[in-house]
Amino acid sequence: MRSIASPAPNMPAAQHITAAPARRAARVTPAGPRDSLDRLRTRDRIESIARLRAAARALGDVDVAGWDDATLTDHLDDLSRVLCTLDAELARVADAVRARGFRIAEPKAA
Repeated sequence: MRSIASPAPNMPAAQHITAAPARRAARVTPAGPRDSLDRLRTRDRIESIARLRAAARALGDVDVAGWDDATLTDHLDDLSRVLCTLDAELARVADAVRARGFRIAEPKAA
């Protein structure tokens, strides 16, 4: 059996592998989150905030003031259901933030 320190017969001497001194083991520390699960969680959180921003932009595009009464009457049931669902989901997210002891502050005007 060949030693790890001895080069393979077809490998030049400069390319053989030698054992490192056993004084201290080198430890590589990651620059970001420690494991892939943390990175996935961070990405999920960032994507969640992006989805909330997209929902806010989508709501900003809705202008029922421009709808005539007939159109509003035709869509009132659907609109009411959607608005109640949005209200419940926004309250759920806000309550979860407040339950952790954080305050939801309105953004300061520019």
